Amino acid sequence: MRIHCDFAKTTSRLVLGTALLLSTATASAVAAGDGVMQGFPPAQEFRVNKANAFQPPFLRWSIRHAREVSATRNIARAAQPLPLTGEEPRQLDSVEFKAGEANLTLAQYLQDTTTDGFIVLHRGKVVFERYLDGFEANQPHIWASMTKSVTGLLAAQFIAEGTLDPLARLASYVPELSGTPFGEATVQANLDMQVAVAYPEAVPPDLGLFAATGLIPRNAAMPADIYSFLQVAQRAPGESRFFYQNGSPEALAWALRRISGLNWAQLVQQRIWSRFAQEDAYVQIDELGTEMASGGISANLRDTARFAEMVRRELARELSADSFNRAVHSTFQAGDATVFAQGNLAPGRPGYAYRNYWFQRNDGQGSVEASGRFGQKIYINPKREVVIVKLSSTADQARRATSAEGEAKVAARAIDSPGTFNSMVDSVLVQLKE
Repeated sequence: MRIHCDFAKTTSRLVLGTALLLSTATASAVAAGDGVMQGFPPAQEFRVNKANAFQPPFLRWSIRHAREVSATRNIARAAQPLPLTGEEPRQLDSVEFKAGEANLTLAQYLQDTTTDGFIVLHRGKVVFERYLDGFEANQPHIWASMTKSVTGLLAAQFIAEGTLDPLARLASYVPELSGTPFGEATVQANLDMQVAVAYPEAVPPDLGLFAATGLIPRNAAMPADIYSFLQVAQRAPGESRFFYQNGSPEALAWALRRISGLNWAQLVQQRIWSRFAQEDAYVQIDELGTEMASGGISANLRDTARFAEMVRRELARELSADSFNRAVHSTFQAGDATVFAQGNLAPGRPGYAYRNYWFQRNDGQGSVEASGRFGQKIYINPKREVVIVKLSSTADQARRATSAEGEAKVAARAIDSPGTFNSMVDSVLVQLKE
C-alpha cells in the first residue's frame, strides 16, 4: 500500500496540471481509449497528434485513420475486383490452441491481441470473418511492414521483365546511393535483408523513418525525408547477415521509380492493385511526396484477403509469360533458412527463410507469410488453399536494433509471438479438414 501511495504522489507531481482537469472517470476512459477523437471538437485529452498517435490508447484510432495522421497518396481499385464468395460459415470462435503454456480460444486470442479484423478463406470462399470493437468492413487499416511484401513483388516483376538485375549493385540504378550500404549491396541482397548496414543511434530504422515520413515529430538529428534517411545509414563491419530493417525496401523502391519513371503508388496500382481490389487503398508519403514503401499501405480487410488470395492463385497456376505470375513463382523459391536463423527475427520462427520481403514457413506445404508491426499478418497455404488475414492494433513500443549486432526481436507476451500465431493457424487448418 505504501508503494502504491508513493507512486501515486510522484505521478501526481508529474501530471499536476492534467490531474486538475481530469476526473477519475475521464482518466479511466482515456486509458481504455474510449472517446478518442470523439466530439465536436474532441476533448483535449482525447485528441490524437503525432506525438501520441502510435501509443496506447490512441494507437487503434491512428491505425484505422492513417490518412488523418499524415499525408497520403491514393492507390485506385480494380475495374473488375477479384470475387470473394461465401459458403456455409465455419464456427471457429471456440477453436483452441496454445499461447505459451496457456490454452485459449480463437475468440479470446482476437480480443486479447487487440485484433480489428480477421478473415479466413478456403478455396477462395469466405468461411470466417470478424470485425471487432467498431472496425468496419470498408474501413482502411494500416498494413505496416506487410507493405514490404508488395514492394518485393514489384521488384520481382522488374526482374522477370529484365529491367532489374538481381546481381547488380543497387547503386547502378540509383547513383545517389553509391557508398551507402544499400547502394553497394546487390539488388537481391536488399530484397533478402542481407545488407551490412548500421543506423546511427539517433536515427533507428523504425523511428528514423517514421520521422522522415512525418508520422511522428522529427528532432533536428533526424532526416527530413525518406531519401535523406537512406543516406545517413552506414556500412557495418564484417560480412552481411540477415538484418530486418526499413532501409532496403525504401532504397529498392527508389530504383523502381528511376527505372520506370513512375512513382511507387502508380506502379502498385497498375501492376498489382488493378488485379484484385474492390476499394481504393492509400499509402503514407513524406514531404517530397515519396511513398513509404516499407510500411505505408492502408487497405480494408477484404481487399487484404483478396491480395493474398490473388497471390495464392498465381502460385497454383503454371508458370506463364505474365511477369506478375513469374514474380510470384520466383519470390517463393526456397530461401536460405540457415541465414535467417542467424538474424534478428529468428526467435519463434524455427526453420523459416526469407526472400523478396516474404517469410517462408518451410512446413512442407509451401506456406508463406507477410507480417507487420502492431500485429498485421497474412498467411497463405497453397497446398491447403487457405488464406488467413489478421489486422490488429497491438501495442508495440519496443525500440528496434540499429544493426545486426543488436538484440533479436522477441515478443514481450507469449500471445503476441510468431509461435502463438502459428499454433492458431495450425488449429484452424485442422478444422478446415472436417
